[in-house]
Amino acid sequence: MSKVDSRQIQDMILSHQSYFFAKSMNFLKYKLYWIAILGMSLFSSCTDIPNEQEAEEPSGAAITIVTTTTQITDLVKQLTGGHCKVIPMMGPGVDPHLYKPTARDVMSLSSADLIVFHGLQLEGKLGSAFETAGLSKDKIFSISSVIDPSVLLFADEEEGKFPDPHIWFDPEIWTTCLQALADKLSSFLPEKEVFISEKADQLAKDFQKVHEWGIGSIRRIPPTQRTLITSHDAFQYFGRSFGVEVIALQGISTAAEAGLADRSNLVDYIKKSNVPCIFVESSVNPKALQQIGWEAKVALGKPLFSDALGAEDAFIFAADGKKHSLASWSGMMIYNIQSIVEGLAPSRQ
Repeated sequence: MSKVDSRQIQDMILSHQSYFFAKSMNFLKYKLYWIAILGMSLFSSCTDIPNEQEAEEPSGAAITIVTTTTQITDLVKQLTGGHCKVIPMMGPGVDPHLYKPTARDVMSLSSADLIVFHGLQLEGKLGSAFETAGLSKDKIFSISSVIDPSVLLFADEEEGKFPDPHIWFDPEIWTTCLQALADKLSSFLPEKEVFISEKADQLAKDFQKVHEWGIGSIRRIPPTQRTLITSHDAFQYFGRSFGVEVIALQGISTAAEAGLADRSNLVDYIKKSNVPCIFVESSVNPKALQQIGWEAKVALGKPLFSDALGAEDAFIFAADGKKHSLASWSGMMIYNIQSIVEGLAPSRQ
């Protein structure tokens, strides 16, 4: 199976500005930045430098898949079960909105059989760069490309109206993405089609169980206290799926900072509404929300996972006693829901 051409990847990176990174430096500086990065990659190609995120090694000869976000890495690893080499670009605590590809990423992308990315501008312009660089459609796959636009949420940002990319917080949408990814992976691993299909079915059942459990758990919060206040606007799909009002300090991207008026308005809202707890996020700088918590004299809950999952060696126990890795969708959702209920309805735990 042929690999993605490295020159295509390099030309792609040099010819497309990252949407939010370009706001802080002009195009000339940005181009020079990537020339330097590509120079590093040529040098490092002569040395044995591993990818920043440890790749999952297959048991034998297999395809190489590069994944962007932790949510995608989770699905690919679970569906393939070690039958391919998975190279993640991002790890726990990494904000995809602000992510800057490294020289090692360029090397990984140039040798990949398949690139799986999120889309909907979650990775800035990186996703659209993949799509417009002349790469074979068989070599790239956007996990959000299969979603019916009618189920997407949209947000008004300074630059215009954009689809909310945080679709993993809607279990039904994420199940659709799971099934489409399973079909894509089966086309690359036809000998593992049955394994992938069975694994996808099991994960879909797990997602449904977590969804049903989560709805019941959120109902333990008094209706007047079902307001989730977070660092940035990543939880609107969660709010729609679980019946929670969501208010955020920042917009759907962490690249746009909240103004003084936004901070003041949020402090006033918290005081007037008697919100019992607000939540920082694991992949977002907590300082702004911590300051708001201090000004509003409100407690801070446990940090929530928003744009990145947790570490593979960290676990959470579900109500049935089953252990889930925080590097998985189920583990992330169980942890978040338990933390939200604990913060907003501590007496009902």
